[in-house]
Amino acid sequence: MYLLMPTEPHIDFVSLAVVFILATLLGFASYAPGSLGVFDAAMLVALPQFGKEQLLATLVVFRILYFLIPFGISIWIMGTRELWLSVLQPWQERRRLSEACTAKARVRQPINNRQS
Repeated sequence: MYLLMPTEPHIDFVSLAVVFILATLLGFASYAPGSLGVFDAAMLVALPQFGKEQLLATLVVFRILYFLIPFGISIWIMGTRELWLSVLQPWQERRRLSEACTAKARVRQPINNRQS
């Protein structure tokens, strides 16, 4: 969050960390999903020296980095896993069984050529 903050007016890391932790705790206490709204309002109230537009832009970028990118990565991982388990693995199993059956059929001799 510190790297996303506007450069002017300057705020030191410790002050921003305190505001961030307090806003996060308020969000936890509110039971709002993802502390949506509560965290943002707490940051806006606690940091009045920043312009509202700049701080809102910072909060939007923070939300994208903190929530949407990990969500997209997890969707991709779960999609790949489901593709593997429900499409590729059964296909490989059917292919292995098919090859085993054709190999077994090739080994058999015709009935009239068998010797006792």
